[in-house]
Amino acid sequence: MPQPSLASTANRTRRDHAAPVVCLDADNTLWDTDGVFAAAQLRLLANVITATGIDMAGEDRLAYVREIDQELASRHHLGLRYPARLLIAALCHRLLGDDPGLAARKTWNDPSTIPLAKEVAEEIEKQYLSDLGVTPRLLPGVHTGLERLHHANAVLVLVTEGGRDRVGKLLQANKITRYIDRVIDAPKRKELFVRLRRLFGSNGPVYMIGDQITRDIKPAAEAGLRTIHIQGKFRPIWETGAAAPTTQEANTFEDAANAILARA
Repeated sequence: MPQPSLASTANRTRRDHAAPVVCLDADNTLWDTDGVFAAAQLRLLANVITATGIDMAGEDRLAYVREIDQELASRHHLGLRYPARLLIAALCHRLLGDDPGLAARKTWNDPSTIPLAKEVAEEIEKQYLSDLGVTPRLLPGVHTGLERLHHANAVLVLVTEGGRDRVGKLLQANKITRYIDRVIDAPKRKELFVRLRRLFGSNGPVYMIGDQITRDIKPAAEAGLRTIHIQGKFRPIWETGAAAPTTQEANTFEDAANAILARA
């Protein structure tokens, strides 16, 4: 069935003066995307080590991959969604002795050069993409928190940059579709949240719950939304030192939901 328009969802909110409006991030707020990436990155590193015959000793393997991952993401216009083959190439350069920054620069300057046989690199990439396709599990407190908000007649608007179809499938896989009134796939900029506040905020505050200060909390706060930050396990390099606006902190999604309901 087609989703209701933003206007019709907003009209439902205006008819119920007590209903809180809650905008939600998806990845690492509702479900554990980081856990899926961690498992995939560890297997990718293991496969590159096997292919090159060069191991790294005495280092945290996940940190080893993610240091290079962040170097690449900070340079690529797609951020963390850069092509997987770049990570394979950069890991090869790193294992061959380059520091993470140099490994990333070599890969960025000549992304076609991977110091592996083409068919080997393609097989590693295929396995990695398959591992990334695993359905992430809901994070602790998410189901209970969504259920409580739903029973309180909250309007739940999922705001994502991860693709509507992908998010829809993950909502279905985790059996929480019934709680979400609307999915919006758009860049999380102040302008978007201003529009959401105008649509939904005539009868009260609009909230935003997310795990990233720069991409969830800051633009929403600048638009006048009340924000609740849930610190995720993975903190991207661009989050380091990010100035948090006035926001409420919560340990779990359930805690965030309870905080909203306590003020409703």
